[in-house]
Order: sequence, then structure tokens, then C-alpha cells
Amino acid sequence: MKDPAHARDFLRNIVRQAGKAMSRSEFVEALDQILPEAQRSHCQVVSFRDGKLVIEVDSAPLFAELSGFRRESLRLRINEIVPDRKVAQLTFRLGGTAHV
Repeated sequence: MKDPAHARDFLRNIVRQAGKAMSRSEFVEALDQILPEAQRSHCQVVSFRDGKLVIEVDSAPLFAELSGFRRESLRLRINEIVPDRKVAQLTFRLGGTAHV
């Protein structure tokens, strides 16, 4: 039987996850302003690190539209809304593949 985890490790994990969620919240709010609700409900901000923003899309047609036709305009618009955290690369993943 495996020994139970220490409380400090458990709390450290909670704080780390909360920090990640807060770091993504600005981008979530930006997408709320940019995308219509019908599209926004299919998108989830997965991560932002070193200028790379990853968004998971759970609809294949919307994934094709965003990644193929609107990637650059979305990136520029996000940079206008969140000027202090510039997105250099915007990546889309089709739902279920971005378990980070």
C-alpha cells in the first residue's frame, strides 16, 4: 500500500493549479470579448507559456475555421486586449488532445 501524501504537497498542488487558472483568466476574458457565445462555448484556454497560447476547440468545423482562417487576426486582437502578456504563437488543438 502506498503511503499517504503529505498535506504540504497536497496544498502546493492546489496553489499551483490556482496560479495556472489565474494566469489563463485574462485570455479567457479576451476570448469572451472576441468570439460570439456560440463559438466561445466550444473553446477552452489550456495554457500560456513563453508567448505560446494553446486553445482547445471541441468542434471540428470551428477548429478548422479558427486554425485555418482566423488564427492571426485572433492573435492580434488578443494582444490588443491583453497588452502586457503578448501572444507570439497561437495554437489550436482539437478537443480531447490537450490534457496538460
